[in-house]
Amino acid sequence: MRGRNPRAKPRATDKRGGRSGFGLLLAIGALDTATRMGYLLFLPFLLQTRGASGMVVGLGLAPLFIGGALGKAPCGRLGQHLGVVWSVIATEVATALLILATLVLPLAPMLAILPLLGVALNGTSSVLYGTVPDLAPNGNVGRGFALFYTGVIGAGGLAPIAYGVIADHGNRTVGIIAAALTAATILPLVLALRPAVDNEHRALAN
Repeated sequence: MRGRNPRAKPRATDKRGGRSGFGLLLAIGALDTATRMGYLLFLPFLLQTRGASGMVVGLGLAPLFIGGALGKAPCGRLGQHLGVVWSVIATEVATALLILATLVLPLAPMLAILPLLGVALNGTSSVLYGTVPDLAPNGNVGRGFALFYTGVIGAGGLAPIAYGVIADHGNRTVGIIAAALTAATILPLVLALRPAVDNEHRALAN
């Protein structure tokens, strides 16, 4: 994913496709962060329902975070090879399926897949951050990152409240399913983003 010099003059394609493309990118980033924060809200309770002690709950969170930290670089390289659209599809499908798997697996297999879930939960963000310079409104990369970070951080702050309300009106299982469905909601959005990404790549090639 190639970046752009923040001082460079914006190309014509930035005005035509950048705005709608960046809006979709921001929405995808916000939903991805909401999925991550929503699942983290329920994970300790989910581990407890499997019979995990307090120490095991703490140890169970560790592989999730380790997988997320170690998975950022491979997911970034995946974005370079598969492109933004297919990389996001892969990570979000994996996220949704792995979240649902933790609802049915016993404790030991559940703990075993948490590192993979950590990679999936954090993989999309690695790809999205590298796409911000390409789709920044009017080529203004600094403003693009400011808007993007504001959006995703805001989503991360509101997500636990929203999923908590869902769980209060249903139960924690419903809340976890809602997090998986949020990841699935990203799929049509990233497909809608594809024309803007393709236009940008054609512009870079010219």
